[in-house]
Amino acid sequence: MEEKILTAIAKENGKITFKNLTRLININNQELDELLLKMKLDGKIIQNGNKYALFPKDQYLGEIVESVSGKKYVLHDGEKIAIASDFFDGVILSDVVSFRLNEENEAEITTIVNRVFGKMTCEVRDVAGEKKLIPYREGIYFNFDKRILDQFFDGDIIVMNIDPTKSIDEINATFVKKIGRRDDPFIDDEIIALNYGFDNDYDDEYLAEVMELPTHVTEEEMQDRVDYINQKCFTIDGKNTKDMDDAVYGEMMEDGTIRVYVHIADVSHYIKPGSRIFKRACEKTTSAYLKNSVYHMLHYIISNGICSLNPNAVRLTKTVVMDIDKNGNIVNFDLVRSAICSRKKMAYEDVDEILMNNNMVSGYEYFKKELYVLYDAMLRLDKRYTDRGCKINFASTELDVDYNPDGSIRKINGPMNSLTRKIIEYLMVAANETVANWFLNMDLWTVFRVHEFPDAKKVNQLIERLNKSGYNIKPITDIENPKAMQEIIEKLSTYDEFAVISQMIIQVMQLARYTTENLGHYGLGLLAYLHFTSPIRRLADLLVHTMIDMVFDHSDQLTPEYLNQMQEIVEDLCKHASKMERQADAASRDALKSGIIKALALHKDVTYEASVIGIGKKIKLRIDGIETNVDSHYLANILGYDSKRKRYYDKDTGQHLKIGTKLEVKVLDADAINNHLRVKVLGMINQKAKKKVLEP
Repeated sequence: MEEKILTAIAKENGKITFKNLTRLININNQELDELLLKMKLDGKIIQNGNKYALFPKDQYLGEIVESVSGKKYVLHDGEKIAIASDFFDGVILSDVVSFRLNEENEAEITTIVNRVFGKMTCEVRDVAGEKKLIPYREGIYFNFDKRILDQFFDGDIIVMNIDPTKSIDEINATFVKKIGRRDDPFIDDEIIALNYGFDNDYDDEYLAEVMELPTHVTEEEMQDRVDYINQKCFTIDGKNTKDMDDAVYGEMMEDGTIRVYVHIADVSHYIKPGSRIFKRACEKTTSAYLKNSVYHMLHYIISNGICSLNPNAVRLTKTVVMDIDKNGNIVNFDLVRSAICSRKKMAYEDVDEILMNNNMVSGYEYFKKELYVLYDAMLRLDKRYTDRGCKINFASTELDVDYNPDGSIRKINGPMNSLTRKIIEYLMVAANETVANWFLNMDLWTVFRVHEFPDAKKVNQLIERLNKSGYNIKPITDIENPKAMQEIIEKLSTYDEFAVISQMIIQVMQLARYTTENLGHYGLGLLAYLHFTSPIRRLADLLVHTMIDMVFDHSDQLTPEYLNQMQEIVEDLCKHASKMERQADAASRDALKSGIIKALALHKDVTYEASVIGIGKKIKLRIDGIETNVDSHYLANILGYDSKRKRYYDKDTGQHLKIGTKLEVKVLDADAINNHLRVKVLGMINQKAKKKVLEP
């Protein structure tokens, strides 16, 4: 059928319409529409308006992705390509686009081939007596029936469905629903979540299945499981966490090894393939966490109830048991079905107080020994990574933020610095690596978490840029060895501006993703890795648990034919899960940025510390996670411009601005809708100056 379509399109030389194709080919409209989309996504044809043509030989297909800072790129064959400055408008995260490369090797977007997430929130505004519809995305313009605004008032928030695939220049939109008003509590989170494809909407069939799930563990379910109910295991999460995937326990063995138990909620025991609950999980693929709001992959009755490892409640789990020697090697391991009863819901902050400040917190006395054993286990695992020189330790960019009850930001404390989070991270990484090796030992594919090595040319171009700012870094020759990258990171970590440089290095790294092919994990320096430890909130982990169940219960059915058939289906789910992960990350960043900008707008009389992250005619700054460009007329008189070196300098000291330089700034204007911040630079400050925190 595809050959017939290609022949018809080629014959008409790009002038054939959908209607013409239906007359020429014996196929119904829906089947033809689906087939044409597949051919567009395969790079065989292209649509211009209502006409179809063969895909141009000088163009390529790519997907719109974003950096941590929100900068858009086109992802093509694993490479992130910068978008030419005149071609940003109209594209959003996860759009599949066609593009050509200009002389600067930048992507010039020609069409939007497919928009996976077409729903967009907009606000109705009364502008000089005329109602306007303002999208909550910058650069998005569309046509719509203006009569729909008659039923709405200034401040109403509505959802529109936008289809840009017929023409990038003529985009039409249709009304979907109203979700609230501008001054509704937590409306910001809902606006952002919907823009990225997340909601807490459930149909009747889904809710009926939820209500049929058990609320407690039965004796029958305990059969053939290892009983850890009397073990002193516990969970460690944020104080407000309600969906607890993992519990841990550690004990020192007589031979000097530490035996660590990582218990993970056995979600696949309850959520089976084919169910409506499972299907929705395959659609959303992840929970999205936006400030104080959670948009669940699994309904909160499931994620906070029978599948959450709540304290003093018997729960079904899968347990990874690992014996860790003094060098951090996992010398023995086991993977079993189990049952536990968590003895305490611990908080990161409390355990940090015990381990970092040596202050016992009330209620934790009974667990002191086990906490220090797990701390020791983390140190051993860290030794293994350090000795091998393989784990790339970028600076943490996750901000420690305090919120008010209404979800607004009360205080920004700076980057997260938690020993306990590091302990849990290392234990989860060890469990994930162990399960990946469990599959490899049986010669089975599964859902792997892969991170391929970066492009050596791009890394060395960045090194050249850094060296021009005064650093002395040797170019990388063996890019496939993560130890080479880690040595650079270790050298740069001694600089005050390490956090800024870390983000620049991350920009040139490949994106981690899910796939059924084991390609290793460059960032962790591991030959095999997967996600197993969060099945409540990630589809990838739920799929891994489901495959473990197949091995435990139906290994005789795992024939080569069956595995090949399933691998095609799961690979498609991996691609979708990777895409949705990027959507969730972007939604979380946007929600935090919006909150920070709103908070900054309330305190324009306060000065803040900003870091230089880009230098040119404009200075690019980062302030509490928000990036902004500063024009020359918003610079203090104390700063001059060196036209020869093409950078600004302090007139008093002669010191030139470089990446990571600290500047004192004052907020002039803040736009939380489009996440824009306008500031005035007051001058350079001492690198050791104390950072001013946002606190009224």
